Amino acid sequence: MEEKVNYGLFDQIPISFFKPSRYKELLPLKRRFLVGFVILITFLSFALETLIPFLAWDVSVGGLDNMVENGIPDYKVENGVFEIESPIEIKVAGFIYVKADSSVETCQEEDVDLDYPEVVIISKNNMMLKNSGMVYEIRFSDVKQTVTKQNLLNLMPLAKVMVVITFLLSYLTKVAAFLLSALFFAFISRTMARDKDGNTVPFKTAFIFAIYARAPFVLLSGVNACLGNLISPIWIIFLGVFMTMHYIFVAERAELGIENRRQD
Repeated sequence: MEEKVNYGLFDQIPISFFKPSRYKELLPLKRRFLVGFVILITFLSFALETLIPFLAWDVSVGGLDNMVENGIPDYKVENGVFEIESPIEIKVAGFIYVKADSSVETCQEEDVDLDYPEVVIISKNNMMLKNSGMVYEIRFSDVKQTVTKQNLLNLMPLAKVMVVITFLLSYLTKVAAFLLSALFFAFISRTMARDKDGNTVPFKTAFIFAIYARAPFVLLSGVNACLGNLISPIWIIFLGVFMTMHYIFVAERAELGIENRRQD
């Protein structure tokens, strides 16, 4: 008779990272522990990739209000034309990119830096915006009222709310991406291990194994991003794919009662 599992939320972490042959011991856990594990891992990854760099940038510029008031030159949109005292380029933690230059007549969609989730490019006659993967254009000829930096300062409370909403949506997207990647790995790997009768683990079990197997490499990617991509992200992806498949394979063999030698 198997001993009753008495693991908690944080007990899942060392097993997930270092002991794939023991993933089967986590199967009896109540689903709230697995949900908590997913929330914890994805939040840590999100914090490393986005939240910590943003907070570091915010401190470095003395806060968002100070950056807008003292870091952005005076500008105005009047009579369908944008004018700014001097060009600016602002990069926020690999998340937001802003460039404004009134010496450029018109900006095009190809000017939008696709490496940033949120992008604002402003020229003399128009503005290109990237948000939620979509690119939009605003022509200043359609703006009838005069717009100045003071208008932006007046909108700062709303801008802060929008930053929070953007971060929340970004985190939810990361959770969805994490679960979809686990689903993908479960689908392609659940038949890698078979017992002597040809049986494989149930898909639900393979999915849970994939969640645990993906976690270490999602966090590794976050740490690498937080440190400025010391290792090329493509190598992190290759390592993540290979080791995720390996971890799932070891976990499936253990669940099926197939002896693993030198697999952990």
